[in-house]
Amino acid sequence: MGLVEEGETPAEAAAREVLEETGWRPGPVKPLIYAEPANGITDSQHHIFRADGATRGTRIQLKDFTTGPCPAPDGPVRPVTAWPATVQNTFAPFAETMAADGLAFLHTQVQADRCGPVLATAVEDRIVGAIGPMEVRMDAIGRPQLMPQYFAVVPEARGQGLGRALWRAAMHWGQTHGAAYQLLQTEVGGPSDRLCRSEGLTSLGFSHTTHI
Repeated sequence: MGLVEEGETPAEAAAREVLEETGWRPGPVKPLIYAEPANGITDSQHHIFRADGATRGTRIQLKDFTTGPCPAPDGPVRPVTAWPATVQNTFAPFAETMAADGLAFLHTQVQADRCGPVLATAVEDRIVGAIGPMEVRMDAIGRPQLMPQYFAVVPEARGQGLGRALWRAAMHWGQTHGAAYQLLQTEVGGPSDRLCRSEGLTSLGFSHTTHI
């Protein structure tokens, strides 16, 4: 449910609202019901549509480091190795907890010294979020690119701004280490997708879609 923006048709507004609220892009939108439920009190017009099928995909997002500074974030974010040893020791259980997000694999890479640094945030001397590895590499035409990272915050620590602080710290690291840009793939409508959109990244389209 939503409002029709200036320049939109009701059908376009309905399709946009579905995408924004659910992450699914509806199929052909067909009018179902039109009503003026408060006739005589307000001129509010209600349009109800039906969509046959929907698609959901992965959005490609661009972070351009040449458009402006990425300030260092506030908050308890630093490389894992910069935390006291007692906090560093909590990275392994954190990584195991967030194995589905790739953190267990990242931990094995860190242990083998096969990747760049990992940034972490801690609460009460326990790592609850991390992003990494932090690496800048040249792309096919010689431009320095900040490589994608594994990124996770434990469920009980979400909603405190720690994920945003981690992401901003990663962007600050990339810019200060010479990266020109970063390309990310995010699930449409997912937490990372919403974060990237709120941080002003440029959407370059979709890489694949799922149909229902």
